[in-house]
Amino acid sequence: MQAVSKRMGPINDDNCWKILLQRDYEITGNTDAPEYDAYKRSFSKISAQKSTKDAYKHWTIFEHETCGGIKARHMMQAIGLWSRCENVLIRKELRNIVESLEPPPSRSFFERAARNLPSSLLAFYAIHAGQSSLNPRSSDGDFFAGLFGSYSCYNDFYSMRLLHINEEYLSSTSNSTFIIGINLGNPRISLVIDYSENPNGSMYFRLGNHRHLVCSSGILSYFQAYIEKLEIGVYEPSTIHPEAPISRGICLFPEAGESVSIAVTNGLEVRASARWFPERWHGPMSFGYSIRIRLVETDPNNSDGVSSYPIQYQLVARNWIFEYEDGTVNRVSGEGAVGRNPLFFRRADKTSGFIDLGPAGSGQTLLNTIFQYQSQSGPVPGTSSDDVTKVMNTRVRGTFSFVPGSISAPTGELFLVNVGEFPLRVQLPFF
Repeated sequence: MQAVSKRMGPINDDNCWKILLQRDYEITGNTDAPEYDAYKRSFSKISAQKSTKDAYKHWTIFEHETCGGIKARHMMQAIGLWSRCENVLIRKELRNIVESLEPPPSRSFFERAARNLPSSLLAFYAIHAGQSSLNPRSSDGDFFAGLFGSYSCYNDFYSMRLLHINEEYLSSTSNSTFIIGINLGNPRISLVIDYSENPNGSMYFRLGNHRHLVCSSGILSYFQAYIEKLEIGVYEPSTIHPEAPISRGICLFPEAGESVSIAVTNGLEVRASARWFPERWHGPMSFGYSIRIRLVETDPNNSDGVSSYPIQYQLVARNWIFEYEDGTVNRVSGEGAVGRNPLFFRRADKTSGFIDLGPAGSGQTLLNTIFQYQSQSGPVPGTSSDDVTKVMNTRVRGTFSFVPGSISAPTGELFLVNVGEFPLRVQLPFF
């Protein structure tokens, strides 16, 4: 090629390499190429090369190591997405998730996989071969370190863990479906990519014989949508189960965006959001909602905008209004919240928190902590099965009744704290 370029005159050596780079790898206009990281045993970053010839050389090495099964554009997209993912996990102090990610599988794996798995899926696993497997001695912290997030409700715990891939797994999977995530709760639910009809691979949640579509455009699109929500704070690190401090992970009850309501009354902030429970999509309670209550500094009822000190309020009762898509309204009222009547306080030294009171309370005093609980909702049990779909576009709002002082020694009249409206909705491509 170099000899020909000299004879061609105006077509110099670099232009020839550009033509080859475009022909063989569909790369135009830049000299970016993946570089092999010996420490991570992975092509984990894209770097600009000194020349087009060097770029072509690096792409050739990459093609050899992955047995030609991955398109260059898919690999560049995957590297960019994994880099963004690791950055946001480190920034949010979730290093345990980063450390659970395994280096990519061996070349012999790609040699076999390149014959029957799509390029986008191979690119996804060419950087990390999933998360390290759990064992009976794994801690609760490891359980909730699911890359695709965790959630809980009552005594049910769930964590979507990226499946560790290896040659043994490849030989046990079918030619058209591929499990990439397993929800470790009970019942077990799988995140499956199916490329029998779609070369990009449609993604489903699978529970037994039931499947629910979550993304039609493949693993990289799914992963991108998830990372974008992590970056803008839709999903934040949190204690997944309110009564288990060690259960910290990516909480899938949204913290930002249109799915979250935030209302402040008398210095009490109520943040509310819901999420769909895929493992319950055929049951009467197909959604869970999370309520977070805390005292904040700003009080809109005071002219100076600052809360007074000391202050003390106790939760007395809850009142919910569910408005379904067909116009049906369901009202639910009850004492306390999940059997608890937390007493919120701010002391003269400005420390704040709550005392966990009520029949189900622990009696503990918790400083600088948000009172958090989850509950479930769906169509009213006992109605026709058609009502299961009615909840898909439900709007929820409500109030909490509080008393100044305490229930046993009130210092003022009962007042209502608003819960802003939030939806019960299945969101795609991520749940």
